[in-house]
Amino acid sequence: MVYMRPSATNHQIRRAFLVALSGLSGVGARTSRKIITACQQYQLSEEEFWANRQQIWQKIPLSEETIESIKKFQKEQSLLDNLEHLQASGLQVLTYEDQAYPPLLLASDDFPTVLFVRSRYRVGDAAWQAAFAKTISVVGTRKMTGYGKLVLRQLLPPLLAAGKTIVSGFMYGVDLEAARLTVEKGGQTIAVLGYGLEHCFPQRQKQMMEEFYETGAIFLSEFMPAVPPVAANFVMRNRIVAALSPATLIIEAAARSGSHITAAYANEYGRLVLAVPGPITNPFSEGTKDLIRQGATLVNSGQDILTVLNEDYHAVIEQANSQVGDPSQQRILELLANQSELSLEELHAESALESTKLHQLLFELELQGKIGRNFGKYCLIAPL
Repeated sequence: MVYMRPSATNHQIRRAFLVALSGLSGVGARTSRKIITACQQYQLSEEEFWANRQQIWQKIPLSEETIESIKKFQKEQSLLDNLEHLQASGLQVLTYEDQAYPPLLLASDDFPTVLFVRSRYRVGDAAWQAAFAKTISVVGTRKMTGYGKLVLRQLLPPLLAAGKTIVSGFMYGVDLEAARLTVEKGGQTIAVLGYGLEHCFPQRQKQMMEEFYETGAIFLSEFMPAVPPVAANFVMRNRIVAALSPATLIIEAAARSGSHITAAYANEYGRLVLAVPGPITNPFSEGTKDLIRQGATLVNSGQDILTVLNEDYHAVIEQANSQVGDPSQQRILELLANQSELSLEELHAESALESTKLHQLLFELELQGKIGRNFGKYCLIAPL
């Protein structure tokens, strides 16, 4: 079903109604839309629904838990008071009827009717629109290994150079490392939370959340601000992570993991699933190998990812390289962008640079934070 945005008549009441629905016990995205559809069918206003006109609660039907939640809400506050309280807290409210609602998310079958937003950007402004224009979701195990970290440091820079926004679930492990590297390199990140925006889980990530916020990160949640972290909510969160992007990249995953759930949602929405293979000795490569067997696209580099997304990798490299003054530095960076890692001997052979000159350039690039070393081999760790 295609949901049309209504006219601006009674706009604030409508927004307040949608927000109130999202806070009712037993009401998720699908039930919210059942309520909205029933109100349209019986030609009831938001206030008439709240008053149970035409016994609408029973016709939908709503559970006793939800009915009691409505009655409790009625006793404690009004629709508009509830909305105004949320807005006064500094959070932004985004409904599926707003023009700024992410179009890819709206195209999924079970999009949330309301999103709560914490960001320095105003919802709908140019920076907001740019953040959602070129997204890729990056997920993986919470028990990230050194291999997973190395993979991120090699795969993300070309994506960031191509202007990709990194979407993640902001949990420790692959999600957090992907977001951290993105922020560190000046990229844009969107974090989808499995709890309300008054919380942070785990609490030790609170300072990092604030630091990310100051750099322009966008935090989203479909849960009312006071909703605490609950295991089931993280599963619900995964569908939003998958729906926000045309592709989901899985870095590391155990045989059974939340990454499989996110991949399943991506498949359901007709989005690409990309997976990185790993060492046969790594238990957190079992999940990605399993996904590849099930049809996920195997990727080994940023070039692979951009190629799958039908983007011109070499055009990205040329544009990024134009910002580097020394042509020899450009050559080294391009070599490392096309390979996961190269030894000094391999760089010497491929670049055709004199040995002393090569050592000097490598030292300069390390000081600039563009390349790093892993067990003696060089790899790209920053956008070109």
